[in-house]
Amino acid sequence: MSNEIPGLGRRVAALFVDLLMLKLADLPLSRVLREITPSSTAVLALEFGVMLLYSTIFLSRRGQTPGKIMASLRVISVHGGAVTQGQAFVRALVKWAPIFGLLIALASLNPLPLNPQQVALNPESILVQPDQVDADQVMIGNIISYLGLVMLFALVWITRRHPDQQSLHDRVAGTLVMRVP
Repeated sequence: MSNEIPGLGRRVAALFVDLLMLKLADLPLSRVLREITPSSTAVLALEFGVMLLYSTIFLSRRGQTPGKIMASLRVISVHGGAVTQGQAFVRALVKWAPIFGLLIALASLNPLPLNPQQVALNPESILVQPDQVDADQVMIGNIISYLGLVMLFALVWITRRHPDQQSLHDRVAGTLVMRVP
């Protein structure tokens, strides 16, 4: 089975393709939402919901997202069968919740300007003057960023240490990522 276990490069390539496709699909939705509300937190929450739907639908129906198809990967149940809708949702939730949680925390520290149309007319209005910088917010933002980096390395380490290269979200959902011919 070890020759069917994909390496980190193949998984990252699949992730990159999926993120690119999702961003292209998400651009119109994000723009509409930014016109309705200037909240970057709301935009990120929408993107999180789209990510959950995308992953759940593709994995429960095909066992593959478009990125996994291009990288010749398939997600299966640990019992060898197809991934259920519940497994696909749990896998997506555990995979993306920490990432979007960090992004939403950072966005709440640095909200978008209240009037996007005003920013379009006067782009200098978003520049922050040195006397307006809150040192506590900068420190909290740095801590959140470092925690995210430590979390990334910890998740990669956890994945690499498992005999089947199962990542944390695969372990929780009871799934495996396999190479397909």
